[in-house]
Amino acid sequence: LSTAQHPLTHTTTERSSGSKPMATKSLLLAALLVLTVSMAPHGAEAGKQLPLAIISGIVPCSAGNSINVAAVPPFPNAAVQMVCGRDVMASVTADRSGMYTMNMGPATSSLLAPLLGNQCKVVVVTPLAACNASLASVTGTLTAPVQLLGIGSGSGSGSGSGGLGGLGGLIGLIGQIVGGLLGGILNIIPLPFSVI
Repeated sequence: LSTAQHPLTHTTTERSSGSKPMATKSLLLAALLVLTVSMAPHGAEAGKQLPLAIISGIVPCSAGNSINVAAVPPFPNAAVQMVCGRDVMASVTADRSGMYTMNMGPATSSLLAPLLGNQCKVVVVTPLAACNASLASVTGTLTAPVQLLGIGSGSGSGSGSGGLGGLGGLIGLIGQIVGGLLGGILNIIPLPFSVI
């Protein structure tokens, strides 16, 4: 049979032209990362610990979409939560300048799975009217999706290893965990806040 007449050859060509193989690869790599973290050695016998998950940012005192925190006043003393799905993973109160840092503890599979599935966000639970009375009529909640930056050494630079864009970043993160860069800091940043 020629290639044009063979039904399996024709079907395979049609499936490889779509975006489904890339999505399938992403899901497989995300599953591999979660599996890697869950199987990583724990305890004193391992000699290393899972990286700590840290998120920090500034809460803006503003309403709208994709708020530029550098262009608006900060929201002092705001109650902030890291929410993944329906679960509150961490809570903290911002300081007088609207800055917050949340230490979510070790980056376990129960945190990484929703992070990689884009199910996590920073939520400000204090009403916007608390920072500006003119925002009392604003309905909705100030929220920001989050993004993984990578694993840093925890030596104070906090810069991480760059964004985890696409498959390359995910493969790099898996490599860092498998390669023994455990015990560092998994840096998570909030993207711009919006009222939702």
